[in-house]
Amino acid sequence: MQSNNLVIQEIINRARVARLSTIDYQKQIPHIVPVVFAFDGNHYFIPLDDKRKKETVEKLQRVKNIQHCPNTALLIDEYNEDWSKLVFVMIQGKAYLISEGDEDKVERTCMYHHNNNDASSVKKGHRLLYQKYTQYKKIGIGKYCIIVKPQKMIFWKNE
Repeated sequence: MQSNNLVIQEIINRARVARLSTIDYQKQIPHIVPVVFAFDGNHYFIPLDDKRKKETVEKLQRVKNIQHCPNTALLIDEYNEDWSKLVFVMIQGKAYLISEGDEDKVERTCMYHHNNNDASSVKKGHRLLYQKYTQYKKIGIGKYCIIVKPQKMIFWKNE
């Protein structure tokens, strides 16, 4: 039997989409959107790419929410018609909006909030996203990225 850590890593590696939950800064209610992501072992990278959007990056609800309250959750799940195979991983943590060239800002922010200096660069996140999603060869990955620094992980498996 595989250890839970190995199972969790496999689920994260297989996942093509997750759901990012933030707190609506005006109404104080949850706001959730589907996202693509990459994980480097320390941080989750969520691009604000060049897919068609109704708003500029600065006006996106998730961005405004994170700027007011960085508490976030990222849900990665696997649905199966055989409900005995259902699983999910929920990552709770702090989210930060960063752009290329702001890597030192991420490191300072993560050090301030988490007392460590393992912040990864946006360039590294972009490289991982390009590797995971071939679609980014056709559309721009965007200048901005949301970085989620995990604080707690919840794993559930129907056993």
